[in-house]
Parts: sequence; structure tokens; C-alpha cells
Amino acid sequence: MEQERPPPATKRARPSPPRAQDAAASAEDRLSALDDAILHAILVRLPLRDAAATTALSRRWPRVFATLPRLLLHPATFNRRGFPDEGCEDFCEDPARWIDALDSVLDSRAAPVAALEVHARFMFQFREWFRDVFRELCGSGGLLELSIDNTKHSESERYALSTPIYSCTTLTSLDLYNWRLRVPGKLTGLRAERSLRLRNVVATDAEVRRLISRCSAMEHLEIRDIRMARNIVIRSPCLEKLDICSYRPLCISVKRAPRLDTVELSLFYYHGWIIRDTMYSDEDYSLSQIKKMTEREKQTDEIGNLVTFLGGLSCTKKLTLNTCTEYSKVLSKAKVSMPKILPKKSCLLGLEMLTLSLDYNHEALATLISCLLNSCPKLKNLKIIGAAHHDHWKSPVPLGAEFWEEQMNGDCVLNHLSSITIYIDSLFESYPCLGLCQFLVMNARILKRMSIHYYRWQLKMEQVAMVEAVRNEVQLWPRANPNVLLELSPVDRHPSY
Repeated sequence: MEQERPPPATKRARPSPPRAQDAAASAEDRLSALDDAILHAILVRLPLRDAAATTALSRRWPRVFATLPRLLLHPATFNRRGFPDEGCEDFCEDPARWIDALDSVLDSRAAPVAALEVHARFMFQFREWFRDVFRELCGSGGLLELSIDNTKHSESERYALSTPIYSCTTLTSLDLYNWRLRVPGKLTGLRAERSLRLRNVVATDAEVRRLISRCSAMEHLEIRDIRMARNIVIRSPCLEKLDICSYRPLCISVKRAPRLDTVELSLFYYHGWIIRDTMYSDEDYSLSQIKKMTEREKQTDEIGNLVTFLGGLSCTKKLTLNTCTEYSKVLSKAKVSMPKILPKKSCLLGLEMLTLSLDYNHEALATLISCLLNSCPKLKNLKIIGAAHHDHWKSPVPLGAEFWEEQMNGDCVLNHLSSITIYIDSLFESYPCLGLCQFLVMNARILKRMSIHYYRWQLKMEQVAMVEAVRNEVQLWPRANPNVLLELSPVDRHPSY
């Protein structure tokens, strides 16, 4: 009997590749599975024009775009695709078309805009339309963050800020650049403001005072290059961070800020600022009046301004002071000398970290440093960034340890200072770092680390041996704390970058 053969094994069918329609449907399903919050997080990273194009994907997407919480607008946002703007966001093809496109976006909204950031050059040209838009957004009950940047930098074109903004009751963050502030005598909004940035704005002393006082919940205040104002008074019970940058003398008085933790003051004075300030005044000044104003400004009490500002920082823990090379000349011309220590009621009793970016070998600025160190009994960390001296700025003769011995009070900061970092502009111009560094090592009783950094790009091959000579000399310094670690090392970049 012939043996039965098993039936041949059937070949397994090879699966057919998925059809393009199925793959697209699967991809759409995965995208549709994401909730609106995730989709909003994706769309907000796209240019608004590209985000608007997603409304054609499915029935759900128009609603997703219409509820996008944040809108970012640049002059080039609504330019035609392929328009040769060369990637410049500040170039608008057609302002009228830009207005129509934004009008369409706002008309399609299904929820209030929570955050709006506008950069535009033509706000004054369409000021009535923008005023209506801000009135609608500020009255919607949902606007939390507003940033308005007038990118037209002409000195005479700082337009008055739209009045509906002053009455917005929901704003928690307001960022203004290049505007003329006309703060109403009676403010009805801004009480919920937690962050306020005023950059390159024009305002009087009274207007700034009203605005700051009204923002009673403010935690962060930044003022950069404010015009017209001369005396700024800060009363802000919730303020935690203060950042001020001025290009001309400015008296800043912190009257009430018990929670102020971090402060940065940058003073970069330049010539001719008084002439520019008269351009923003509502008055017409004659040439003789401007001359008198210039003479009066020469008598500015810059030492008094500094003492007044520092006197309001008794609770501050972190302080940064940045100055330009010109500032040493301003202090040198002051009729009143810098005190060795601040008045007792003005001492920086809470300060723990101090960062100074200045020329510490200039005597006028060195007296400022010694005043600060004498007035900070609890200072733990000190960082000093030496000013860079270019060819037309000659580095001053380094101040020796004897100068600091005369200026400093050994029973004050030297009992708490534990870490010092110093960046020097040049390691070989008469050893500019050694005077201050040597004094601190010899007197800081609990100092744990002294780090001296120089810039690697300034070091030439023939100077390598000189570096070792400096390093050996540093190690021979007498030390108040025998266990202190002394470091001399190169860095590749400036600490500010």
C-alpha cells in the first residue's frame, strides 16, 4: 500500500503594503487623539500663518485654531508665501492686508485671547483700529499677557499707549516697548499685574509713580531707558525682582518693597541725553532753556542717587551692579565723596550675593566697592567682572592692598565672605588683580575659595611662563584661613554671554 503523502504546506500570504489612504487615516487618528492643550502647544510654535492653514485638515481643526490661547504677530506674519522678505520679520509687504488678515483671525475666535504679542511699525497709521482691538481684547475677561512693541525707532514717533489698556482688570503681564505713557489720574485696571516691563518708554515722574503704585500685586518690575522721568519712587509690597537700566542720571527710591529678593542696576551713561529728553516733553524749549538744563544736569548728585537707591534694599539677598567705563568719570566729578559705609538704617543687612561689573582699579569705583562691602555684614558670595579696556581706554594703575586696607572695615563683611570669583581683563598689566584679591585672601577669615579668571584668547605663547609665575606668587600670599583654595585659571568667554 502506497504511503500517503502529507499535503503540501500552504504558503503564507505576504501582507500587502498599507494603502496610502489607510496610512493617512491612521496618522490623522493619532493626531486627533491628542487633546486641545497639546495641539495648542504645537501650534503656538508655528508662525501664525502656518497655524491658520491647519484649519483645512478636518472639521475639528478650525475650532482648535479659533481657541489658540496665544497669538504672536510680527510685521511679516501675513506676507504672501514666497514674498522676498529674506526672512526679516520686521518687513511688512502690505500693512492694509496685515490688518485685514488679523481682523479675520480675531473675528473667527471661539474663545478670548489669553496672551497677545504684537510687533508692528504701523500702529499709529491704524491707531483707531488698534484702539478698538485693544478695547475688545482688554474687555473680554480673558486677556492675561500683553506685549506691544512699536518697532518704528524714530525718536519722534513714540505714540501714546492706547487708553483701554489702563483699564484692563485681567492682565497679569504687561510689556511695553517704545511708547509714550499717558497714565490717567484715576486708574481702573492693572491691579492684577504681576510683571511689568517698561522699555524705551516716555513718562513723567508722576505717571510712573501712579502706574507702579497701581500694580499692587506686581512681583517683577523692569525699567530700561525711561525718558523724561527723573525721580522714580517704588512702592510695591509684593515686588520680588527689580531690574533697572539707565543711560542717564536717575534717582530711584525704593520706599516699600519688603519682599524684594533680587535687584540688578545697570548704569550706562552717554553724552547728549539731555537734548534727546527735551524731544519727548510737551513743552517747547528755547536754546537758552536747554543750555540751563544742561548746566543743571552737570550738578547731578550721583553719589546721592546711589545712596538713595541702596538705602531701600535692606531685605535684598542678591544684588548686581553694572557700569560702563564712562561711569567712573561721572563719579570722579561728584562734589560729595562716596562714604566708607552706608548710614546704619540703609545698610544691606540681608545681602548674601553681590555681583559687580565695573573697573575696580579706578579709585572712584573702588570706593564704591569698599562702601558696598562695608555695608553688607552677611555677604557670602562676591563676583567681580573687570571692565574691558580697549586701545583708547588706558587701564588705570592697579590699586594695591594698602588702599583696600585703608578703605575696608575688617569686622564687617570679612567675617562671612566664603566665595570670591574675579574676572580680570589683563593678567600682565602690573598684575591688576593682585591688590584687591590679595587683601581679601589676607583678611577674609572664613573664605573657602578664591577663583581668579583671565581670558584665554588674550594669552600669547610667550606669556605661558608668566602665568606660572603669577600662579606661584598667588600661592605664597598670607591667608586668614589656611584652608582657602586659590585658583588661577583661563576662561573662553566673558561671563555675561
